Amino acid sequence: MDFRKLEAFCKVYELKSFSKAGLELQLSQPTISAHVANLEEELGVPLFDRLGRTVLATQAGEVLYRGAKQVFQQVGRINSEIGLLRDMVVGDLLLGGSTIPANYILPGLLKTFLAMYPSLRVHMTIGDTDAIIRQVGQGRLELGIVGSQPEQQGIASYPLHRDELVLVVAPSLRAGKDEPKNLRDMRMWPWVMRERGSGTRRVVESLLKGSGIAIGDLKVSLWVESTEAAIQCVCSGLGVSIVSKLAAQPYLDRGELVCMDVMSQKLERSFYLIQRQGRELLPAASLFIEHVRNTTKP
Repeated sequence: MDFRKLEAFCKVYELKSFSKAGLELQLSQPTISAHVANLEEELGVPLFDRLGRTVLATQAGEVLYRGAKQVFQQVGRINSEIGLLRDMVVGDLLLGGSTIPANYILPGLLKTFLAMYPSLRVHMTIGDTDAIIRQVGQGRLELGIVGSQPEQQGIASYPLHRDELVLVVAPSLRAGKDEPKNLRDMRMWPWVMRERGSGTRRVVESLLKGSGIAIGDLKVSLWVESTEAAIQCVCSGLGVSIVSKLAAQPYLDRGELVCMDVMSQKLERSFYLIQRQGRELLPAASLFIEHVRNTTKP
């Protein structure tokens, strides 16, 4: 069975699109279609149901995908082990990061890591905390760095970096309003809130609960899917938001945002390096864990 055809099949399966698979692999759509058709002819079964623009795997396709991923993982392991015999670390590292780690922590870690192992290729997936935890649990990602400790079984986690959460507002929105003394005084202010599934959202919900406030008690004007979107909306005067100080600091330094001191205590949270328990890691992943734990402090 031709590995190139298997790779094309796997991309179509993952992206649910022949055209997207072609863009990802830098091949034409007819070439992708031909690879899949050749596999179907070789195996004697259809691998996909083509329903207009929707592509869904058949039962045979599901079986082939599971087996193909195991084959590619084994090939990657072999290449990595042979590379180690040549005093090289080669191959691919499948890494995930929630919003803050992906934008503010991982770039610095990867810069020094790839300087040590320049033959490595890193594939970084960005999503909210829940999405990255789920993909690590499913084996689609080898490692992840997320904004809250996983609660599901089968995921090992290690605390890495601490970050403070701050309540920020644009000076224009704050002007002319009475100075609030606590979070309860903020209930009728417009809020910009992160979506369910983010690590920041979990911490905010816990904070509000401790003050006897539910999110439903707030005047939420906007729901956003990233910290950067929340910060930009706050800068535009659309509301207040509780965000990572790591992400907000440049805006605070420039005076585009100011902190509101209404929380009873300093609000901190940790970021966590996660992996699926019992999974045999490739050398690249094992070395990245060692690098991260040696260069960050919980």
